Amino acid sequence: MLLEDEDRQTGFDFAVFFTALALWVIGLALVYSATHIHTSGPLAGAFRSQVMWVAMGVVLVLLVVSVPTRYYYMFSYAVYGLACLGLIAALAGGVVSKGASRWIAIAGFRVQPSEFAKIGLLLALARYLADRTVSLQRIVSLVVPCLLVLVPFGLVLKQPDLGTAMVFATMALPILYWAGLTLVDIFYVVSPVVSLVLSAIPLVHSFVQHGTAGFAYALPWGIFFIALCVTLYLYRSSGLMWTMVVGANLFTATITTVLWSSFLRDYQKARIITFINPQSDPTGAGYQVIQSTVAIGSGHLVGKGWLQGTQTRLSFLPEQHTDFIFSTLGEQFGLAGCALVLLLFLFLIVKGFLNTQAVPNRFANLVVVGAVSILAFHIFINIAMTLGMMPVAGVPLPFLSYGGSFTVTVAILVGFIINARVGGRDF
Repeated sequence: MLLEDEDRQTGFDFAVFFTALALWVIGLALVYSATHIHTSGPLAGAFRSQVMWVAMGVVLVLLVVSVPTRYYYMFSYAVYGLACLGLIAALAGGVVSKGASRWIAIAGFRVQPSEFAKIGLLLALARYLADRTVSLQRIVSLVVPCLLVLVPFGLVLKQPDLGTAMVFATMALPILYWAGLTLVDIFYVVSPVVSLVLSAIPLVHSFVQHGTAGFAYALPWGIFFIALCVTLYLYRSSGLMWTMVVGANLFTATITTVLWSSFLRDYQKARIITFINPQSDPTGAGYQVIQSTVAIGSGHLVGKGWLQGTQTRLSFLPEQHTDFIFSTLGEQFGLAGCALVLLLFLFLIVKGFLNTQAVPNRFANLVVVGAVSILAFHIFINIAMTLGMMPVAGVPLPFLSYGGSFTVTVAILVGFIINARVGGRDF
């Protein structure tokens, strides 16, 4: 009986597999609806290409699951190194599109190395932390993980691709938490970023109003900084911790002012303003967000029906088959369709984290945590972006967005999640 329970716990996870398959099918329907009217141009044949990529993705999931976990452990650093070389190749002689050098041409296909760098970084972090614990009290324990993140982060930022660079930084936090950081430690780590954002509020207001911001606009950062100091005091942080955390927050708050005043040009500031208020530039930088929210809102409860979306059929929405595929979903299937997809995403994420309890292997657990975190970050940022709650960052939606390299990456991540149960006890 115990052996049967153990086999059941460590067998192939059909629930994750079929959830991913259902999302891919939904994605194919959406890609078809967004591209079928284009009989010529770059979108012609996009649906056929995506069918091929999804079919390849399904096969790839099974291949990833079939490989014993110990081999991922053995070759993790090699995969990371190859991924970094791919990023360097993209910068040195890659295909330039829309001002960014993010692709390399291989056998007639355009490959995006930054997608595979996510896999490389995930495996490298999991390998390094499999036998180590980290703590903010021992800064030296974080040196190597930070370096592992900074190399691909810097290379991708150079392309430039801020959205993907953010994935590297964000996926590292749950892995580091799993490897020993506390929630308070995570709060200290992300606090400089919060200071960076909050300290920009009075600067943005001054730019919009062409005047000086009042004291009230500095209150959010002031309240946050006081809360940070109170946390440091209550948790009896060391003098070194006080120095590092407070110093980092003061630095980012100060550098915001310097960047805004001395480095950002007016058109760059206007882009930030457009995110806050898309109506300030409805035909320019705010166009995508406005059209996206119009498309989603017009779907109401059950949508206009498949292939019946006005915004979609008339191509009012740029990138409606890639970054803004969720808008296509909302227009055609309404709130009900969006809720169904969100429930499938939620199930996949929760089930992925639950899989970490099925196997005691630390490396496998860290790989699953990282894989689920990458998927969750993409889902959150993309949907928030289409709703106008986040800046447009070029982050595709897993399973639904068109794209070969991204589909392959998602397939590998799903394979890792299932592999933890199938092969997580093999070493």
